[in-house]
Amino acid sequence: MDVLACAALTTALGAYGYTRLTNAGAALVIGTMLILSVPLRRVLRRRELRIGDTGLAAGSVGYGVLVGGTSGSGVILLSLLVAAGLEGAAVIATDAMISLGTGLIKISVFGLAGAVTAQVLAFALLVGAIAIPGAFLAKAFVERMPIHIHTAILDVAVITGGLVMISAAARQLVA
Repeated sequence: MDVLACAALTTALGAYGYTRLTNAGAALVIGTMLILSVPLRRVLRRRELRIGDTGLAAGSVGYGVLVGGTSGSGVILLSLLVAAGLEGAAVIATDAMISLGTGLIKISVFGLAGAVTAQVLAFALLVGAIAIPGAFLAKAFVERMPIHIHTAILDVAVITGGLVMISAAARQLVA
């Protein structure tokens, strides 16, 4: 939980900064982060980066800003946790707890900033309700799929999503 403690303030600051963006600005930031996350993940994995407690704390502060103001920054958290020496289920469990904490911070900031309407909340609950059974279905597929195929599919999906968001932002800025 040291990661969450180090990332808490910067998560709130990143989330507040996100509320100040226009729709096009938000789409541009998120789309860019998604696209950059693919090569970043590959570089960090290839370098087999290892960090201690101080490096983890420093990385967590930077991660907080990114997770507060973007989506798709989970790859950075996973890379930090692996670089700190966590493996397997410990990475997944720690990531889940940190993500829950940063998510609560973000929704609090968004709520205080007036960005959470009843419609936004209803949509979030609908997405969450669909995502839970979808996660179990995805797990069944992934267990039968070679890791390199799974990784390639995710990379294509993430890059495509980023390009769609940047394209939408560009259309909004031009119009």
